[in-house]
Amino acid sequence: MNKRIDPRGLRAPGGLASAGTLLFDSSLSILNRTGAYHIAKDLTREFVPGRAGIRHWRLGFFAPEGLVRKIVARLMMLEINWLQDSEIFLIRDKVDERGTRLFLDPLYVLRSRLSENDIVLCHDVGPLTHRELYDERTCANYRLAYEKIRRVGPGVVFVSNFSAHHFEILFGSGFRFLKTIPLYLRTELFDGPAEAVPGVNGPFFLTVGAFETRKNQVAALKAYRDGGFHRQGVGYVLCGTRGDGYAEIAELAGAVPGVRLMGYVPDAQLRWLYANAEAFVLPSLLEGFGMPALEAAYMGLLPIVSAGSALVEAVGGVCSQVQPDNPAAIAEVMGRALSRSAKEKTQTSRALRDTASAATKDRFLQQWRDVLAAGAIPGKA
Repeated sequence: MNKRIDPRGLRAPGGLASAGTLLFDSSLSILNRTGAYHIAKDLTREFVPGRAGIRHWRLGFFAPEGLVRKIVARLMMLEINWLQDSEIFLIRDKVDERGTRLFLDPLYVLRSRLSENDIVLCHDVGPLTHRELYDERTCANYRLAYEKIRRVGPGVVFVSNFSAHHFEILFGSGFRFLKTIPLYLRTELFDGPAEAVPGVNGPFFLTVGAFETRKNQVAALKAYRDGGFHRQGVGYVLCGTRGDGYAEIAELAGAVPGVRLMGYVPDAQLRWLYANAEAFVLPSLLEGFGMPALEAAYMGLLPIVSAGSALVEAVGGVCSQVQPDNPAAIAEVMGRALSRSAKEKTQTSRALRDTASAATKDRFLQQWRDVLAAGAIPGKA
C-alpha cells in the first residue's frame, strides 16, 4: 500500500536521529513488567542516550524502581484516568515540530503531545477487539488513545502482521506509515544446564504463560481431562505467573488428575521442560506476537496454538492449529501430537528450530535503525 512520505524524515549526519530530535516515551516501563517492558528496555538500551533522549512519564530520564515505582505508577494511572486526552497539563518536552517521539505503548499518547512525525509501537489492539478480557477503564482509555492516534496519523509499528491487520480493520491505513517489526527470541533463556523438575516423570504436555483468562488455559485443561491422557500415562505441566483468572484455572487444575500447576520456574528447569515435553499447548484467545510459541519452536517443541493467531505467525506456520473455544478439537490434536513417528518429530523439530533461529535480536534492532533513520516507510513489511 502507498503511504504519505514525510520529506523531513529523521535523518541526522550519523544516520540516525540525534538526541535532540528523537525522544523515547518509556512511561510503560513504570507500570508494565511483562514482555513489552523487556522490549522497551532493549530498545532504549540501544538508542539512549547516544542517539535519543528518554522520559518516564513526568520524571524525565529518571526510572523509578521498587516501592517508588509502584507509587509513581499509581499516580500516573490516576492522571490518565482523570485527564484522559485533555489538552491541559500535557507533559512538556523539548521535541520541536520536526522531531519525533517514539511511544512504546499507545496508552501514553494521552498525556503527551502527538504529531504526524511521531511513532507509536503497538503490540495489539486487544482492549478494542477483545473487550471481555479487560476491565472497563482500560478499554475506555485505550479507545481514547487510539482515537487520538487516528486523528493525528503518526507512524505506527506493530510486532506482528496479525496486530497490524486488526489495527487496519479498525482505523484504516491513513497514517504516515504502517510497519511490522517482529520481535526476537531471547536466546539467553536457553543458555546453561538443564535441571529436571522433581516429580515430573514420563511424557507430558507443557504450557508456559501467565495464568490469566486470555491465555485460555481452562480450555487446554478441559481438553487434557476429556482426552483421557492421564489414563494413558501422559501428564500436563503448566507454569507461569499469576494473573487475572488464576483462581478459575487453579480450581480446575486441582480437580484433574495428572496436572502439575507450577508458578515461577527457574531457567534451568524451564529449559528441561521445553526439552522433554511432547508438545506445547497454548490455545490463547489473544496474543500480540506469540513469544511462548517461538520459545517452544527454538527447542524443537511442536506448538499447538490458536488457529490464525499471532502464535501461528511467530512460528512461520510450523504448528498444529486449533479452535480455542473447542476443547474436544484441542484434545484431538493433542492426541495426534502423541502419535507422531520419530521421523515426523525430527522433521518438525528441525523446521521449528530453523524458523526460531531467524528471529534474532540483531535483525530486530537493525529494522528499528532503518525505521528511525529513514523517518518514513512507503509500506508495511
